[in-house]
Amino acid sequence: MEAATFGEAVDRVRRALAGRPPAPLEVPGFRPAAVLVPLLDRPCGPTLLFTRRTEHVPSHKGEISFPGGAREPGEDAVAAALREAEEEVGLPRDAAEPLGALDDLPSVAGFVVTPVVAAVRAPPAAFRAAAFEVHEPFELPLAALRDPTQRRWTLFDPARLPPPLAELVRRARATSDHVPFEDVDPASGLWRIWSFHADPERVVWGLTARVLADLLDRAFAP
Repeated sequence: MEAATFGEAVDRVRRALAGRPPAPLEVPGFRPAAVLVPLLDRPCGPTLLFTRRTEHVPSHKGEISFPGGAREPGEDAVAAALREAEEEVGLPRDAAEPLGALDDLPSVAGFVVTPVVAAVRAPPAAFRAAAFEVHEPFELPLAALRDPTQRRWTLFDPARLPPPLAELVRRARATSDHVPFEDVDPASGLWRIWSFHADPERVVWGLTARVLADLLDRAFAP
């Protein structure tokens, strides 16, 4: 696996996302949301910025995510992603150059999430965490995330979902046969939950790992 400079990484992401339009998704009753996938230029090589959520937020307490949240009325995905990143970690909106969007994904919290990838050519030395929402912002090297030995998956039976989440999934699927909550393992029919272990203390999994896997597969596949 070859190393990629920041410029090379930006070019590969831009070409990959321009290669086909993102697949939109609409689920009745789900709120539109957006996350920013920030690719940062660091002296040691490009990194991606993540956050660990606090225990105070209504959903996904303590989990790792990209900066993001619900879209405001009349707000598009790019504007929402940039706004949320500024609010959650102090990344100035004009410091992030949008490169394109990945496919929409549904969340079991009742959102349809649009991931927006952006290049940050002059990132701040440190990020400022929003006290209520973000426990810590942190970065992981792109090279480590691309390492296939750090990417894993486990199987999960959706029948084990808590009743409120199971009902949300059931109602969403009643409107369409193609609401992709997780990758489905063809052998067992169970959900395949991706995870990235570049930092054992900060394992990226769930929806955030699916966004990351989509980005890496499209832009950095051999």
